[in-house]
Amino acid sequence: MNQKVAVIGTGRMGSALATALFKKGFATTVWNRTAAKTEPLSRLGIQVAQSVRDAVSQADVVIVNLNNYVTTKNLLCEPAIESALHRRILVQLSSGTPDEAREMEAWARPHGIEYLDGAIMNYPIDIGKPQGTVLYSGPEALFGRVKPVLLAFGDNAMFVGKEIGHASATDVAGLTFATATMVGFLLGYIVYEAENLPVGGFLQFVKSLMPTMEAALADLCEKIRRKDYGNTQASLETWSVAPRELIGWCKKHGIDHSFADSQLSLMEKAMKIGKGQADFAYLYEVLKKSPA
Repeated sequence: MNQKVAVIGTGRMGSALATALFKKGFATTVWNRTAAKTEPLSRLGIQVAQSVRDAVSQADVVIVNLNNYVTTKNLLCEPAIESALHRRILVQLSSGTPDEAREMEAWARPHGIEYLDGAIMNYPIDIGKPQGTVLYSGPEALFGRVKPVLLAFGDNAMFVGKEIGHASATDVAGLTFATATMVGFLLGYIVYEAENLPVGGFLQFVKSLMPTMEAALADLCEKIRRKDYGNTQASLETWSVAPRELIGWCKKHGIDHSFADSQLSLMEKAMKIGKGQADFAYLYEVLKKSPA
């Protein structure tokens, strides 16, 4: 508990991170470009730095939670800050891409800055609770050293790889799945509502599908691994009926159907090259090919 921690950026998430650290007994300092956003933290007893350099100079571990990596670079990539960060641990928890994580590490290394890249998988309300989940990548030994600090954010401080971009890559992959799933849920909810079904029952129906979906996803992974797209219980031509019917339903009810349009477009690309009888997993090959 003797490590001092600075949090750079006190929006909703940054404030949640700082509060969790403070409640766990860490000496916590915060900085934010808009000073008013630090006032609730100051009232808790958290120290507010007057500058980024002051915040960094007081810390062993520096947590950055800004809107993106560009903003991070604009703040930190100047000689005085780089000097202050020398031999300190920098944990980047801003949103970004694997390439940006690698660029950040390439900047940190020659300045003697120990660097971990991370991705937060929860809403601010979950930070500091057992379900709090943050992904980390970088040197495993460094993760081990700083883990007592990181556990302040939740019980699931997950090390996902030594390659610095792996946390961001896992985040992007997970959010891709989550976003598509939630949009699909919303559209299904609209269908339930419009057809006078009890909307409360839709969630229960979706829950009942989970075992089947888990098995289907495992089957997709196996087919992709083996590049075996011919053995199928339902071909892409069969699957294409669903988005076509949904598009027709949406048009009739004045509902946005762009989500279904994109699904049908992928299937039609496969069918146009003679893959209409292939398994759904063949869309993996379609998705990998950039448009001409």
